[in-house]
Amino acid sequence: MAIWKHIVIPFLAALSVMLAALMPASADSPVDRLSIMTEDYPPFNFSKDNRLQGVSTEIMAEMLKRVDSKLGVADIRLLPWTRAYKLVQSEEDQALFSTTRTPSREYLFKWVGPFVPTVVGVIAKKERHLKIQSLSDLVTLRIGAVRDDIGHLLLQEINMPRSRIEPVLLNGQNYKKLIANRLDAIAYETSVSMYQLAEMGQKPSDYEVIYELQRSALYLALSIKTPDAIVRTLQDQLDAMKKDGTHAAILKKYRMSLK
Repeated sequence: MAIWKHIVIPFLAALSVMLAALMPASADSPVDRLSIMTEDYPPFNFSKDNRLQGVSTEIMAEMLKRVDSKLGVADIRLLPWTRAYKLVQSEEDQALFSTTRTPSREYLFKWVGPFVPTVVGVIAKKERHLKIQSLSDLVTLRIGAVRDDIGHLLLQEINMPRSRIEPVLLNGQNYKKLIANRLDAIAYETSVSMYQLAEMGQKPSDYEVIYELQRSALYLALSIKTPDAIVRTLQDQLDAMKKDGTHAAILKKYRMSLK
């Protein structure tokens, strides 16, 4: 019996090791096929000290962690909005946050969210004393917008004359024009605008939202051919984060809530 133990047990142990080595490695997460993009859109997503951060970035990172993805914050590409927006429409396996979900965009993408609430509005200097009573007042202004951004699209939806819209690729150009009075106003997310104006040395209290274009929410937008299983997996994890309080804790860090 002792001889059997000394021969068979070591043999079985060696066999087990050999079989384990021959077994395929655990499958990658289906989410790993995605190319994830974002833009400079503080406080939702932005780069500071060479590190991508922000409330939406933290939400995205936690979702990736929960699906055991090999992807992390370091794999998220920071791109100009116009380029990223075109990629997520034209190529497969692309994902872009933070994207405002609107009726005009509804069938362009598949969606995971909502991440956080958002308000897109027309922002001007208080000293201009601009009062908008109706859309006819709005169309008299020169308004800056980021090309293909939600502010740009919403201006087009209300039939703002093209000659009154000044589209740019990077919103920093708009802020400089607004500060220098080369624009009457800009159309952009209001929290982001106040944050970025402060970063440029401006007092947010010197600016005001003269017209709200839309109240909505920010989402992860995925290429329309993204498998539904991937969309469901990510949505399930976001829902779980909201249920266990993780999502609320992330928003609280940035003084936000879903209300």
